[in-house]
Amino acid sequence: MAADRSIRAWPWVIAFLAIALVAVLAAGAWATWRPLSEHDAARLTARDIVTSVDESPRDVVPQDTTDRQLSALGPAATPAQRDRLEDTRGTNSGPDATTGTTDRTPQDAASADTDLTTAISRMTELATDQEDPDLAATMAGIAASWSAEVTRQDGTAQSLMQNDVSDERAPADAGSQEAEAEVTERCTPELTAVATQIDRALFTAQSADARGTDFSETARALTGWQESLQRIQDHPAVESLYECEPRPARGGYELPRDIADDPEAASGEVAQDVSAYAQGAISTVTPIERVWLMDVLESSARTQALLQPSDPVPALAGEHQVSDR
Repeated sequence: MAADRSIRAWPWVIAFLAIALVAVLAAGAWATWRPLSEHDAARLTARDIVTSVDESPRDVVPQDTTDRQLSALGPAATPAQRDRLEDTRGTNSGPDATTGTTDRTPQDAASADTDLTTAISRMTELATDQEDPDLAATMAGIAASWSAEVTRQDGTAQSLMQNDVSDERAPADAGSQEAEAEVTERCTPELTAVATQIDRALFTAQSADARGTDFSETARALTGWQESLQRIQDHPAVESLYECEPRPARGGYELPRDIADDPEAASGEVAQDVSAYAQGAISTVTPIERVWLMDVLESSARTQALLQPSDPVPALAGEHQVSDR
């Protein structure tokens, strides 16, 4: 009897094993042939850009920095993902019909030896276009970190995180329901906090500059920071935030405790705070809103690098705890 039951059970066992085998093979085939998501394509391209900087013979960025940046961008590509990514790059690199030249995209960036200026430009493009706000904030932090490294080597270097994206939203009529809704939508705690930090930083920079400095490089850094902050504060997207309710704080700030003894270091700490608020806000906004926040992030990261020359440049600009000064 037992033998008969055992014999009758075998077909079921064989069927179960066959189904399991088919499932395993199907899963393997799907992992091999499934399309690469836009998120993974951007993330892996960013990793390739960091790797190209890490492997560059120029040795501009410390190894610890690029290791931290690669970690922040997640795991490396699997062989199947690498194949899909190369296919995507091949598709995107055809000749432009209007110019007859190769149509390059950020996804093409890592296939060649990349100097740091080009890497910053490519990473900025990725961060600007990225739909995932958290990934965009990470990419922006990396680009701003590299820009700060360039600035530390050359204090006169120009801003490098430039892009051609503009706010094409048509302005709503003042006082209309559409205008009121637009203001309400933008008056988020994250954006109004950045507006407050910009005003606070401008006040701090002016106070530190007024106290004077023994180093012409520091004086130039403070002057340049003031000009950058004023330009950003006058941007319509920022200016309108000061009309939010409740209104962001403007003026009446307590200066950092040690600004009288070390105005450079104190201002550098405030620049670090601005970077933190800007990067935090990038992960909460639309790509259009992201553009001026990336401007704030780069400006503050560069200033911090100049005012705190003995401190290492953070691998991700803005990744730190806000100071208690």
